[in-house]
Amino acid sequence: MKNKKIISNFNHIFFKFIYTLLFFIFVFPAYSFEKKDHLLESAFNQNVDWKKTLKKASGQTIYFHAWGGAKNINSYIDWASKEVKKNYNIKVKHVKISDTSNVVSRILSEKNAGKNNKGAVDLVWINGENFSFMQKNKLLIENSWIFKLPNTKNMNFANNPGLLNDFGINTRGMEMPWGVAQLNFYYDTKYISSPPKSAKELKKYILKNKGRFTFPQPPDFVGTSFLKQILIELTQDKSVLQSKYIEQKHQILLNTLWSWLDEVTPFLWREGKGYPANYSALTQLVADREIDIGMAFNIAHASNAISEGKLPNTIRSYIHKGGTLANVHFLSIPYNSSVKEASKVFINFLISPEAQLKKQNKNIWGDPSVLSINKLNLDFKIKFNKLPRGVATLGNNELQNKLAELHPSWVKIIENQWIKKYGVRK
Repeated sequence: MKNKKIISNFNHIFFKFIYTLLFFIFVFPAYSFEKKDHLLESAFNQNVDWKKTLKKASGQTIYFHAWGGAKNINSYIDWASKEVKKNYNIKVKHVKISDTSNVVSRILSEKNAGKNNKGAVDLVWINGENFSFMQKNKLLIENSWIFKLPNTKNMNFANNPGLLNDFGINTRGMEMPWGVAQLNFYYDTKYISSPPKSAKELKKYILKNKGRFTFPQPPDFVGTSFLKQILIELTQDKSVLQSKYIEQKHQILLNTLWSWLDEVTPFLWREGKGYPANYSALTQLVADREIDIGMAFNIAHASNAISEGKLPNTIRSYIHKGGTLANVHFLSIPYNSSVKEASKVFINFLISPEAQLKKQNKNIWGDPSVLSINKLNLDFKIKFNKLPRGVATLGNNELQNKLAELHPSWVKIIENQWIKKYGVRK
């Protein structure tokens, strides 16, 4: 009886083993191959679509509207334009602008006039409130187009969700990450041993050193960013700043910023009766020793200025102890562009390892890459790791403390209230 039970158990185990074996031999491979075939088919279709895009893009001309206030950035765009002309037969015309909001207004005017094709703008360098406005008013091409470009595979969206988040707004894949920026300050070590590294320390410094500090006049991007930096530091619950501005709830927070400025404004350069137009003008004031501290959003700015002979080599950069404002800047295609294919090809080149490597080089632009170095081949990993860093450029470990951007709805409120309170001083 005992032997029969053993034989019965053996048979049960044996047939279960045979069934499992047959499953793995016949069923699992079929499922596996089916899944693999699906992936191959998807990759094939994507490759075919991209070839069609390349073919249609050839011979097209792009009007790329991008800020034109920096010689090194203009030179980089010129280099990239020549590369796509040589490799893809695409002509890029850099329309140098000073205020992106004017470009957005133009696209909106075209939409209101029913000009839904052959728009004046084919590609725009953008982020923040301008993107938010374009997204809200349906001035951009379809969702998720960025994931269809071949070089997007070199980005790690899971580990860097900021690449899909623009000032608290989900981009929905409607704009391509191009570079990373972080507010940083710089000073001359020849005259200052320890710069102020918080809003509280900065206020003390300004009051003690009359006329030795200023910032670019809002609505200049860096000037407005400085106001946001101070507001964030003065706000205890910083998460509130990521929600939409509501006057009844949030004006009290802005009042803390105005109180801070009320105290320091009479002690600013020119007693707060005049401000430099932008960060380039601010750099000149530092070079002329009219002020002690400068600021920029490009982490390589001070090093670049030293290389160009605009600042002495005793200049060094720093950020505040609690961190500084950081964001991603993007590239977007307006809905009424008639050369969308050429714009996509140009964007795909701009996010290629080759173009991102050149952009991050301190001698070219110094703008940090949006690519994940771990996703690149060994050759480019080595090249990125060997990139020179300027004497005044902070390392990644020194830039770890980053502050999130405010919700776009705060920007115009801050700018308008600042202009009303301080912008018309005589």
